[in-house]
Amino acid sequence: MKKNFFTLLLLLSLVACSHLQREDERAPSATPTKPLITRTEFSDIVVPAELSVVEDKSLVVKTSSFTGGVLVLRGRVLVPSLIEFFTRELPKRGWQLVGTIRYKDTLLAFTRPNRTCFIYISEPGLGMMTEVKIWAAETMGENLEQSF
Repeated sequence: MKKNFFTLLLLLSLVACSHLQREDERAPSATPTKPLITRTEFSDIVVPAELSVVEDKSLVVKTSSFTGGVLVLRGRVLVPSLIEFFTRELPKRGWQLVGTIRYKDTLLAFTRPNRTCFIYISEPGLGMMTEVKIWAAETMGENLEQSF
């Protein structure tokens, strides 16, 4: 009887150890995962990490009184999730949604003091990636209207 008890105990221990080993094999690898949010050239504008900047179509201008430009990004992201992302994340960074235009494509308009941001999201064609254009501008200084 004792022999059967020890055999059963040994068998259960082996099963438990093999189960633990399989759990370790299923554990995620130590490779870093891609962040959910990527910062842009504009410190208070973020984009989903699935979007990549199209360098040859983007332009950022920085002077002593103005920072602005257009960023063109592409990625395999659904348009509704992009709209939800921008309308959720930009207000967290101080932007106020002041308007939207939606038909085939979508335009979102945001403002902050001395800043404006327009985000144009293009519906992709069959097999194409979604394109996002972000126009942003920030004016610095108090009496900029007098210089025009």
